Order: sequence, then C-alpha cells, then structure tokens
Amino acid sequence: MIEKIAVFDLDHTLIKGDSSALWAEYLHELGWITSPDFKHQHQQMMETYANGNLDMCAYLALNLSPLMGREYERVYTEAERFVSERILPLIYPDAVHLIHQLRQQGEHLLMISASEVFLVEPVANALGFDGVIGIDVEHHEGKITGNPLLPLSYQEGKIHHYHAYLERFNTSESQVISRFYSDSHNDIPLLEKVQFPVAVNPNDALLQVAQEQQWPILNWS
Repeated sequence: MIEKIAVFDLDHTLIKGDSSALWAEYLHELGWITSPDFKHQHQQMMETYANGNLDMCAYLALNLSPLMGREYERVYTEAERFVSERILPLIYPDAVHLIHQLRQQGEHLLMISASEVFLVEPVANALGFDGVIGIDVEHHEGKITGNPLLPLSYQEGKIHHYHAYLERFNTSESQVISRFYSDSHNDIPLLEKVQFPVAVNPNDALLQVAQEQQWPILNWS
C-alpha cells in the first residue's frame, strides 16, 4: 500500500521543453522522417495542444508514423540515447532538488505523461522514480504498428491510469496523501483529484485556475 505519492508531469514541468517535439527533431537527424510536411503538421498540432484542442489520436498517428515497422527494441535504444543527450540536460535543478526532498520524506514518486512511454521511462529511471506512465504503443512480433494503446494518458485519461496504478498497490484514492505537479491546463482533471495540486511554470490557462483555487505556484528556471 502507498501512503504518500508525488505525481509529476514531464514536459515543461520537469524539463524545459517538450520531449515529443524534440524527439521529432532527433528523428529528422536520424533520417527516419522523410516527409517534407511532417515538421509543419507537427508544429500545427503543438499549437492546438497549447489551446487544449488537440486530437491526440491524430497527433500520435503523425508522431508514430516514422516508427511503423521498426523494431521496438531499436526504437527504445535510440530513445535512451536521445534522452541521455537531449532531455536530461533540460531537467530543472529545482526539480531535482524537490524530487530528492520528497524521496527523503518517503514519498512514492510517479511520473505520468502524455508523451510516448519509451521517452518518459528513461527520464523516470534517471531520476529514480518508482513508477512511470506514458502512452504505450502497440507492437506486433517486435515491430511497432503505429497504433497507441488506449486509453491514453492525456487529460481525463491520466485519472484512469492514476487510479489503475494505485490499485496495483492495493491503494485507493481516499487512502493516499497525494500531490501532483504540472504546467498545463490539460492536467486540470488530475490536479483537481489530488489533495495537493501544484502548478509548475503554469501556462496562462492553468495559472488562472491556480490563482482562483489558491493552489501553490512554482516558477522553475
């Protein structure tokens, strides 16, 4: 049973940037993305994400298209290299300090993100998290099909995965002291579920809600 849990979003919360967008740039460099329209389409979708209107299934179809038919193990290996080279240097020092402090206090650490799990997991491992939730992808005979596994860990979907995670430890929402750190209004559903919501470098929409609800606001640089 989990007594205390600290849940963290990844992109723009723990790191200065978006792991999926940076991963797309990395895939361009690898030569895995050849479509001349990919970058423009990706940028358009990131703008709709910022507005809270992203069709996540369409976004994932685009993001996973360069990986279709590739060996999952090869993709994971490249993701580990990418995280080591491009993501770990973007982690906020304040985040590292807080994670260490929470661990010392006996908090169970969970990272939950709407980025692909093969990007999220290496970051969580590097920071010593106890658990990780990201968008998992279907693979058949070891090769990526291009389809995400549902439900997605996005908006209300994060609540589903959070509850399922607690159940693995024979813990219910009412039994655990919970806190959640996020930058985005897309995470308001889960922020409203936990006992101690915290806005970290919040976007404008989340900042407004955090101020109205008198949630703590952290500004990391």
